[in-house]
Amino acid sequence: MQMRAGDAIVTPMALRKEHRDWLTLALVPGVGTAHFIRLLARFRTAENVLNASRGTLSEVVGEKLAERIAQYADVVDVDAQQRRMADYDVALVTLEDPEYPVRLAEIYDPPLALFVRGELREEDAHCVSIVGTRRPTPYGVRMAEKFGRELAARGITVVSGMAAGIDAAAHRGALENGGRTIAVLGNGVDIVYPAQNAELMHQIIQHGCVISQFPMGVKPSKGHFPYRNRIISGLALGTLIVEAPPQSGALITARQAAEQGREVFAVPGQVGVANSQGPHSLIRDGAKLVETVEDIIVELELPAECRQAPRAVEAPPEPERAETAAVPAAPKTLARRGAQPADKREKDVLSVLSPDGSFVDEIAMACRISVSEALSALTLLELKGLVRQFSGKRFAPR
Repeated sequence: MQMRAGDAIVTPMALRKEHRDWLTLALVPGVGTAHFIRLLARFRTAENVLNASRGTLSEVVGEKLAERIAQYADVVDVDAQQRRMADYDVALVTLEDPEYPVRLAEIYDPPLALFVRGELREEDAHCVSIVGTRRPTPYGVRMAEKFGRELAARGITVVSGMAAGIDAAAHRGALENGGRTIAVLGNGVDIVYPAQNAELMHQIIQHGCVISQFPMGVKPSKGHFPYRNRIISGLALGTLIVEAPPQSGALITARQAAEQGREVFAVPGQVGVANSQGPHSLIRDGAKLVETVEDIIVELELPAECRQAPRAVEAPPEPERAETAAVPAAPKTLARRGAQPADKREKDVLSVLSPDGSFVDEIAMACRISVSEALSALTLLELKGLVRQFSGKRFAPR
């Protein structure tokens, strides 16, 4: 993510007059990138556009939109946006700012402005996107965490969409290795979506940033995600797909990456599994098959420092080792003495667990109980040594 100016860092600040005018014009309904650029070409600044007469504006954008712009005070509440941005320490980066990522500015119809919560740094110039399904297998979670962790170890920023599943795993992998990561949202940066990623979002803001083209307070919507996806691919040198069924939004991101002239990578999966169909289809169509992080680094022709051995950051233990170490001695003893589920709920929970690991919401749905009840039963079963826990709150029978 090249910056247009030296070692610029985007940090929260009060809106400057030119930023306020830019945001005002951008928020007028119907003013997209094409109209905005046409208006700037004619009037030079957003301030001049807002001060122009309705008749002059209509020569550029037509009467209907000219009327909206002329009456912007009736349709745009910039003061509310500015207050909310101050409350959440959010910076605004416009398309004409030197800090706006050059790579993103090069795509077709780039966002007019980015709301940034956290820090957008010059070092984020070298970044790779990792995306995939919201319903991954344990293998998919492991691969996303692995590539996130190993890219971070090379000083490469990991970009994703903070969705449940593969996105969250990629962010976690980068954070585990002390690296930087950027989350691109399909809603305002003041809204946590999904709600269970609140802590993850906090960590991303501390060690990277959360960005969005959508104004403060905008709620997530299905129609927003294609716009978010093009930013995810537009920021990055390349996009890695880890598990995606045929209808996955991750494949939209892959297609947009290809249209933007960026590299597309895919991690192969098990034959016959729906989550493998997307990556395998991409590989057949020319995406680069990836087995190690070196496959990505070599293909992108990254600088020498990224090709060197990973920096010395202690990686988390392998899942099996970690799970064994995490089980206290007492539960192991209980298991050897023939501990059994105490009631029907525990029996039901134990019976629906997949050997490869099941997520809590899947368990709750299968047993027709609440998530809190499922977690309670799982905790007791884990203490008895009958259940083991993987990373990402996945549980399997022991």
